Amino acid sequence: MITNLHRTYTVKTPTRVFVLECPFWMTGFHIHSPSECGGSRKIAIGDVIHFRIEKNQVFIQTDKGKEQKLNILSEGINEGATKPSANP
Repeated sequence: MITNLHRTYTVKTPTRVFVLECPFWMTGFHIHSPSECGGSRKIAIGDVIHFRIEKNQVFIQTDKGKEQKLNILSEGINEGATKPSANP
């Protein structure tokens, strides 16, 4: 039996807010909690992450220089974004 669990992350950019899903699969032979995304240095609150978007997925850069794929669950406007002021 394979169970599909996931962790979710909320990522804010200056203009957008993304809710991302980090999938984790486990077999009936191994009982684990869902793993964290980010490679050996796990993503933590307040971290700056670099990512690219391709269709419904985000590819983040891990600490080892590889890409990890996360699914985009939702995307919205960052309401807390500061608008640039006009120069007189």
